[in-house]
Amino acid sequence: MGIWLGLDVGAVRTGLAESDPLQSMAFPVGCHRTAEIMTHLSQTYQIQDLEGIVLGLPKNLQGQETEGSQHARQLGVQIQALWPELTIHWVDERYTSKIAAQAAHHAGAKARVKKDKGMLDAAAASLILDSFLTQKNRP
Repeated sequence: MGIWLGLDVGAVRTGLAESDPLQSMAFPVGCHRTAEIMTHLSQTYQIQDLEGIVLGLPKNLQGQETEGSQHARQLGVQIQALWPELTIHWVDERYTSKIAAQAAHHAGAKARVKKDKGMLDAAAASLILDSFLTQKNRP
């Protein structure tokens, strides 16, 4: 059983999260420039170590895809080209960045942490992955 990766894809940065080996929890592991994320993924992960990838899909309040959805869809195509046999799941990512920022605030994070967009993107990726794992592991 491999791990799941969660990605919060943006035009500039992509937050990254990993599940634990039991696929029950999600952990933020970093943030990379979106233009370089495929290089990072291919150099860091082996297909045999992955169960699948969860990509956040930006939607508006009406549930329709947004301009930001294009970045996620493009990355999904690139991942599928790299690892054709890998399962990709899409998760509605509305509010994940805002929830990550609120969580940092409520945890008493210092202002510099709350302004670190990369850290917040990784936390958002963790929320996206956690949402998927929670649904997947329901009895």
